Amino acid sequence: MTAATKIANPRDIAQNTMAMITDLNLQPTPQVYHVFYAYLADEISELSQIIRVLVRNTQDLNEETVYRLYHKYLGVGAVDKQLTAGVAGLQAAVELVEDAVDEVLRETEGFCSHLDNAATRFNDDSITIDEVREVTSELASTTNNTRQRCVEFQGSLEHYHGEVRRVRNELELVRRDALTDTLTGIANRKMFDASLREAVTNSMETGNPLTLLMIDIDRFKHFNDTYGHRAGDGVLKEVARVLVNSTKGADTVARYGGEEFAIILPDTTPENAEKLAEKLRQNVSVRRIRNKKTGKDFGQLTVSIGLSGLKLGENILEFIDRADEALYRAKQAGRNTCIRLD
Repeated sequence: MTAATKIANPRDIAQNTMAMITDLNLQPTPQVYHVFYAYLADEISELSQIIRVLVRNTQDLNEETVYRLYHKYLGVGAVDKQLTAGVAGLQAAVELVEDAVDEVLRETEGFCSHLDNAATRFNDDSITIDEVREVTSELASTTNNTRQRCVEFQGSLEHYHGEVRRVRNELELVRRDALTDTLTGIANRKMFDASLREAVTNSMETGNPLTLLMIDIDRFKHFNDTYGHRAGDGVLKEVARVLVNSTKGADTVARYGGEEFAIILPDTTPENAEKLAEKLRQNVSVRRIRNKKTGKDFGQLTVSIGLSGLKLGENILEFIDRADEALYRAKQAGRNTCIRLD
């Protein structure tokens, strides 16, 4: 699939973007989606040209290459430019509405003045029928003019709302990028911290249980040093996929740092969380890591998991430290195991 011509319809762009990502066997993370959406929309000519060359030469458009393109052409700096342009457009729309409001206010003031004048003339006992017709005609003309100004004002408001929607979409894109781990596509540490604070607050207010899982990939440094960072990245992405596919929508799966992951489980008792942790451990352990090109088997993948439930009145750091201590004990116990610490 190529972008020979610019696609005008955003819905068509979105559908073709997902189709292209699927064809290339890539994960539809926000960054990957953004790159191919920009390509098919032909938003940045240099980016579109690079991808066209890669596709034409049947080169492997892997996620690492896509992420490099994202950071070069659509990263924080590029998004800042988009936001600047969006805010400028929003400011222009606001100024347009302000001008329209001022115009409508002037028209309304003039219309009220005409009404007062007409009322005064109608109350004159000496008014003639011709003068009544004249006043009525003036009122009709003034009413039509005022109505036209109101129609124009409505158009300004619609334009303003359109600009608001556009800037809101751009802000949502920035928010997703800021809270998403670039490599795995799951929540990053910043998102984890915010989600945990919210979950702890809700648990304290409602009395509902809250459990935290801390997960570490066993012997990841050895794997990374032996097979290279690219293979290590593949391991991180595979573990992230397993964790996401093994949890439900209310849970937050995050990359806590390096090869460590965390899962926030609201409304989940430590007993039920322990069952889930064992399920996660088993789901990971049946995975074997292979090189997609050569088929080389890198061996079994395992994780150690520590978990703990929130205690009444404790702070977030104590909660995290106890789950971390459980993880440490799981690794000390021989790895590929789950430890619960109450």
